Amino acid sequence: MPDIAIVGAGVSGLHLALRLQQAGVNTTVYAERSPEEVAKGRPLSLPVRFGRTVRRERELGVAHWDQPENHTVGVRLVAAGDPGIDFLGHLDAPASGIDLRLYLPRLTTDYLERGGRLEVLSPDAAEIDRISRDHDLVVVASGRSARTGLFPRDPERSPYTEPQRILTAGLFHGIAPVEPSHIHFQVSEAGEIFSTRILTADGPVHGMVVEALPGGPLEQLASYDHAGDLAGFEKTLLSLVGEFAPDLRERIDDSEFGVIRPGDVIQGGLTPTVRRGWTTLPSGRVAVALGDAWVLNDPLTGQGANLGSRCAFELAELIVAAGPFDAAFAERASAELWRIAEPVVAWSNLNIGPPPEHLGAVFATATGDQRVADAFVTNFNHPAAMWEAIKSPEATESWLRSVSAAG
Repeated sequence: MPDIAIVGAGVSGLHLALRLQQAGVNTTVYAERSPEEVAKGRPLSLPVRFGRTVRRERELGVAHWDQPENHTVGVRLVAAGDPGIDFLGHLDAPASGIDLRLYLPRLTTDYLERGGRLEVLSPDAAEIDRISRDHDLVVVASGRSARTGLFPRDPERSPYTEPQRILTAGLFHGIAPVEPSHIHFQVSEAGEIFSTRILTADGPVHGMVVEALPGGPLEQLASYDHAGDLAGFEKTLLSLVGEFAPDLRERIDDSEFGVIRPGDVIQGGLTPTVRRGWTTLPSGRVAVALGDAWVLNDPLTGQGANLGSRCAFELAELIVAAGPFDAAFAERASAELWRIAEPVVAWSNLNIGPPPEHLGAVFATATGDQRVADAFVTNFNHPAAMWEAIKSPEATESWLRSVSAAG
């Protein structure tokens, strides 16, 4: 059996490690921080894992939070206008929002208890080359490795060279839950605001993500000194939510609203990027990119962790089935992984660009037709099907006809 190094202990790296472990493949996970440091640190992101990812967690034996009280069963999309858009679509399988500071340490513990190996390592190029000499293949799944230059940007697959949204996200109390539990997604001329239930080590809270269009009124949140003036930050956030997401604002109790813990805020922008999928290291070993080291999507469509998990399973199958782990393997693996990632990248890029008319037609139809609302929201769990449904006006027209006929 081969021996695989996995650099990065996020969702994609741990799902790969656990899957290979099930197949009897020797692995070592090289993490930037210990599980204890992750648990005590700042929030990493606020991912929602859709049903197919939850199913993979069951296959891995790590579905620790797969209980009804942790389920998210739909997505509500709201946009003001004349006519306005407002529909609640139901997922075909429950999703779940778990704080990564709870999720990642628990999965790391599972991996270690089953005989895995973990070492703390700074994911720079020299260290990755050094550890490669002790393994047959290196899989780099750490987003920080993008700074190493190992996997340069692929210009043919990366249409953007700067952030398309400026992000502010955080964990809050004082937001009333909704029944049935669903993601609230508000679209406005200033950007998007969404919120959902997130389970933390302290219990369930609400995560909120503000995706500001650059130069718009929501962008100010990303540069606000929340650490130095938390009360001012919260007041400004409430004011902007009231203006641009009034339905969500109605669920907020001013006397209870606030950031859960100091530092529970994420700010900044990211540039959607696809990097080269593999490289040959100075040692002669091959390194394959996975997760954020390879594809970095804007979180607008909520596919980051889900794509990382899906690609981890695919790569695990390729590793178990094939060798030697040379350039030919890396080229073949990258092609197979891109087959999975391409529709996700295309869908994400379409959503962060100027709003296409045919996508607006889907939203308008869904507002008056529950069948379309459910079919559209279900496709968050099936991104390849989503892309086929919205990739062009003709595809959308055909998809709407098929949904109506099936209903």
